[in-house]
Amino acid sequence: MHKEAIELRHLRYFVALAEELSFSRAAARCNVSQPPFSVAIQQLESFLGQKLIVRNSRNVELSDAGRAFHFRARNLLAQASQSFDEMRGFDGALRRRLNVGFHASMIYRGLGSLMQAFRAAHPEVQVSLHEMSTIRQRDSILRGDLDMGFAHSLVQHDSPRIGCVNLFRERFLVCMPMSYRVPEGPVRIDRFRDENFIIFNRESSPFYFDTILSICSEAGFVPRIEHQVGQWLTAVSFVSTGMGIAVVPECLSRTGTPGVAFRPISTEIASHVQCMYTLGDNGSQIAPMLELVPKHIRPPA
Repeated sequence: MHKEAIELRHLRYFVALAEELSFSRAAARCNVSQPPFSVAIQQLESFLGQKLIVRNSRNVELSDAGRAFHFRARNLLAQASQSFDEMRGFDGALRRRLNVGFHASMIYRGLGSLMQAFRAAHPEVQVSLHEMSTIRQRDSILRGDLDMGFAHSLVQHDSPRIGCVNLFRERFLVCMPMSYRVPEGPVRIDRFRDENFIIFNRESSPFYFDTILSICSEAGFVPRIEHQVGQWLTAVSFVSTGMGIAVVPECLSRTGTPGVAFRPISTEIASHVQCMYTLGDNGSQIAPMLELVPKHIRPPA
């Protein structure tokens, strides 16, 4: 039996049978006579190459394969039902939606304020936030899964389908345990040359990995990298437990994490915050958001 011959009715019939465990009751539930109902179940079993139903003269039971397929069939039917409901009520609502990527550190750069302002100005547009790394945001925009994203580093791309706005530069701080006796004000990072460094892993952000190494290289040493993380908040949390120090963007000083202290680093090397957006069909929804971005996504005061 060809895949194209399998229809939603085959799944509905099987789910009804799996729940009723009676051909007669399941057929009645599906408003069909029993002979074509039984044929549909046989067709489904033939296509799958699995015996879904075990029956004798008295009982109907699901086989192991039937139990496994019951779960999948219910999910497929639920997804189909949701899609049908959305399209039956389609009046442009699906286009009035923005999928926005962000990195966790954007919480401390005004992301919440931006979302509130946009929702107040454009209540008809649904915004869905998706936390992911900068590289994943870029790739998701290219695939069409995201409409825009907020990157915590300069994004390398050569696609005409992505637009970028560089929002601001942000200085780096050294995050260290509160127990360290370091004077207020800028510090040279080389005073920490013998410390264990907690660093952003290169897979999540090549820009930050290379930038932090550059800050240390500028100061004349190679950091001893003890731990690599995929989130700045994880780095700060590690520092709070005494696992080392970290070089982080200034916005992380707003986390309120107990047991840590922050000092600006004496360097001209800076962090960058960038907004990426698709140049595709959703431009009418993206433009109002882009107008609000510079007013709300800002460096620490």
